[in-house]
Formats: sequence, structure tokens, C-alpha cells
Amino acid sequence: MRQLLERRSFLSTSSIALLAVPIFAACKDEAKAADAKAPPAAPPAGAAPSKADAEANDVELLNGGILLEQAAIQVYTAAAGLEFIKSDAAVLKIAGQFMGHHEAHRDALIAFVEKLGGKPVDFAGAKTPEIPAIVLDAAAPEADRKTATLKFARKLEREAAEAYHTLIVQKLQTELARRGAVEILPVESMHVAIYDFVLGAEAPVNAALFSEQS
Repeated sequence: MRQLLERRSFLSTSSIALLAVPIFAACKDEAKAADAKAPPAAPPAGAAPSKADAEANDVELLNGGILLEQAAIQVYTAAAGLEFIKSDAAVLKIAGQFMGHHEAHRDALIAFVEKLGGKPVDFAGAKTPEIPAIVLDAAAPEADRKTATLKFARKLEREAAEAYHTLIVQKLQTELARRGAVEILPVESMHVAIYDFVLGAEAPVNAALFSEQS
């Protein structure tokens, strides 16, 4: 019984945080649209990219990360207006803390882009990801809304972790940009493992090895 109550308490105080991570690929597409400069042509097979091409490549990808973080901030703002969240002081406190983390990540990515000689994307155009209807349905039971929030968040956290992993091992070409992504990836993969635990998954994903698991 105690374990069940603790899990329910976690569900209550985590709801807002679990909405925070949109799909990185969509944000990367927005970054492309916001930047009129065409991406550098890929170097011939087997050839190392020039320093300028590598930096331009990473600026584009990190700009996607800026939109990712801004979208998370916007989800916090939208979710804070939901009655079952704003009526809980503990949830609002967590929301403020997590929003601060995302603002810090966004600003750090802006700094990385500038260090690479690039122009940070205008994050004012970041789109808020679509939240499942049940989360917004005031007529639905609160417990169902919170469970739906957890499952939605787990999905988005997994996609975000995989996206950052791909950036590190396949996409980013400069040490500076990889360092930025490496600082974010552990947080995302840790969230996947935590959400699996809270949801009572029979075979939780080993977040440290998520690239090898379903």
C-alpha cells in the first residue's frame, strides 16, 4: 500500500514535468525553415569535412536543439494553466524548477552556436507540441489524465534521448557541439528509466543502452 501511495504521489508531482520534451526531429525541421542559408554540401565519401562545413552542420543541428528547449518551456506554460496542475502547489514548484532547467539549456545551446560562429535561430517561432486530448479533457478522471501524461512523456523522452544519441555518434562534427549534446543526453535517458519504473514496466529499458533496445 505504501508503495502504491508513493507512486501516486510521484504521478501527481510529476505531471507538468512529463510534458516537457517534444520530438527533436520536428524542431530541427523548424530550424532549417528559419535559416535561409542552405546547408553545406556533403563532402565526398571518405573525405573529412572542412572546419567551416563541420561548424555550419553543427550550427544547424544545435539550432534545432534551441527550438526543442523553447518548445518544452512553452509546454510548461500551457500545462500550468490546467486546473489539476495549477491547483497543486508542489506541481507548480516543480514546473518552475524544470522550466528554469530548459531555459538554461536553451541559453547554453545559443552560446554554443555563437561560439561556432553561427546565428542562433529565432526561437519565438517554436511550435508547442500537441498534447494528448485526454490530458486536456477536464471531464476525464484525474488519475487517467496523469497516467496518460506519464505515457506521453515517456514516449517523448525516449525520442529525445535517441535524437541526442544520434547527434553525438553520427551527426555532430565538432567537439564543441558534441560536448553540448553529451551534457543533455544523460538527463533524457535517465528520465526514460525513471518513467519505466513509475509506470511499472515489466522489462524497463536500460537507459544507458537504449540504442540497443526497443
